[in-house]
Amino acid sequence: MKERNLDIKEHLFSGEYTFKDGVFFVPGVSRGAIYDLNSSNIYSINQSACDILTGETENPEFWKKLELMNLVSKEKSDRKKILPKLLQSPSLQFVWFEIVSDDCNESCIHCYAECMPSTYRKEMGIPAGEDKVSEPQKVDRKISFERWKQLINESYSLGCRKCQFIGGEPTLYKGENNETVFDLVEYARSVGFEFIEIFTNGTLLTKEKVQKIKTLGLNVAVSLYSNDEIIHDSITKTPGSFRKTMEALKLLQDVGVPVRVETVLMRPNEETINQTQKFVEEMGFSHKQPDVLRPNGRGDNPSIMPTRESIVKYSLMLSPSFSITKDVLSRNVSGHPCLLGKTAITDNGDVLPCIFSRSMIVGNTQKTTLTQVVSGDNLKSVWKSTKDNVLVCQDCEYRYACFDCRPLSEGANQGNGQYLTAPYPRCTYNPYTGEWAKGVWRVNEKGEPYYDETLKPIIEDVMQKGGENNES
Repeated sequence: MKERNLDIKEHLFSGEYTFKDGVFFVPGVSRGAIYDLNSSNIYSINQSACDILTGETENPEFWKKLELMNLVSKEKSDRKKILPKLLQSPSLQFVWFEIVSDDCNESCIHCYAECMPSTYRKEMGIPAGEDKVSEPQKVDRKISFERWKQLINESYSLGCRKCQFIGGEPTLYKGENNETVFDLVEYARSVGFEFIEIFTNGTLLTKEKVQKIKTLGLNVAVSLYSNDEIIHDSITKTPGSFRKTMEALKLLQDVGVPVRVETVLMRPNEETINQTQKFVEEMGFSHKQPDVLRPNGRGDNPSIMPTRESIVKYSLMLSPSFSITKDVLSRNVSGHPCLLGKTAITDNGDVLPCIFSRSMIVGNTQKTTLTQVVSGDNLKSVWKSTKDNVLVCQDCEYRYACFDCRPLSEGANQGNGQYLTAPYPRCTYNPYTGEWAKGVWRVNEKGEPYYDETLKPIIEDVMQKGGENNES
């Protein structure tokens, strides 16, 4: 992949007018955008306006309009460029500690890591971990309790202050001397981690465990797939799981543990998704918009993908609703909007740039130190890859203000697109025409991007019904 340089300009001027500090121009292939950190606004401009800003043509009246918008001024004072200060050197900011990679007491139909109860795995003749590791990196043994402590300590020494303990089901973790996830969490807290979250299905939580969570000052994330018990249990393939998850949520709520409830949207639960969201709200828990199923692991199953109507309504970006802050711009010009500074460590030591990127192994902590992996080229190439290197996005004027998901982009293109370059499949903007909501971007068998308009009638119908969604 040939990396493209940043293309963002500040302190543009014409005659007596100069861009104010915090105002930037980002050119696209057919249009451009003015980013204003002072107001957080982003203004889309046509090619004629771009030509004026770059000095190709002159138009004093246009600059006067920019003055009225508080984007330029006539001050002649020396101005130091802000952009160099916005560029970050990649550093470790967040770690998923996947302390149980294979085992779970549920066997969810969409699991990205293909987890299941160990008894199921034995019955199917699948050795633990066999389908999770690529041959060149393969390590059979699991990370020991002491090694997990070393990795927690090393993560902290690398500057990380936020982490999540995840699985599989993390409460199933058992060290060589029967240590639990709470022993690891307690160590992370003693080291100095400021934000620690456990992502669990909740079914194994007891009053004692919940009290431990409260005492340690932890956050908890819980999956709930439907307010309908039958639907939830059919997705987990575990009878009684809904009842146990609800009991856990009540225990957590009673002692005041911060909880967020996450729902993956798929075909089996899409009919109850609105009721589920309302149900979660009425319980008083934090939640985000439903997370539309990613085609990873067992989720790469067309029969459980939600309908195209749900995909349009809940995941597609149908119109521009961008805003820009100093922190957002700093992150997006420095590297990947989502992955910069993040990494996941599986229970056999594999290091991944994202918990969903199961085949994108950038190192193994049983073969080397985490410090060496973090400073290595494999992970840095992911962290430092901006949207200037993503097909189609690289030609868009919104590229330094927009979200992105590499595992989703790769998975949605069924092997045709590369991990770092496949176009983002939830954006409907066509930067070559300046139009929104006509289709989505895909990659053909030759690896070339094309604008797929097969969803256009559904997009128009959803928008007419007021179901417009903006991921950004």
